[in-house]
Amino acid sequence: MSKKIAGPEIERMVQLLARLPGLGPRSARKAALALIKRREELLVPLAAALNTAIERIVVCGECGNVDTLSPCSICANPRRDRSMIVVVEEVGDLWALERAGVVSSLYHVLGGHLSPLDG
Repeated sequence: MSKKIAGPEIERMVQLLARLPGLGPRSARKAALALIKRREELLVPLAAALNTAIERIVVCGECGNVDTLSPCSICANPRRDRSMIVVVEEVGDLWALERAGVVSSLYHVLGGHLSPLDG
């Protein structure tokens, strides 16, 4: 049985951070301690950014991207090639293609993968 060494608020922060991809319990503890140590520089702005995200981020009704507007900035861009749609599995795939600058068309985010065997 693990010993509790912090208050419930800190334990909850660690538990939630550990649920993020790539962060296990140990990394989550390190991240929580870094946030606490740099409260004004990191923790307060991060909390504000998360609250803003909760209030303003929406899923684009046209493509499935996440943005602060729907349609998103990609779908609303008149310079996009509307004759082609690139289908991607997740929003992260869309963002990667955008960073690479290899797509000038529109997108459709599946939100999961297609499996012909599973229907």
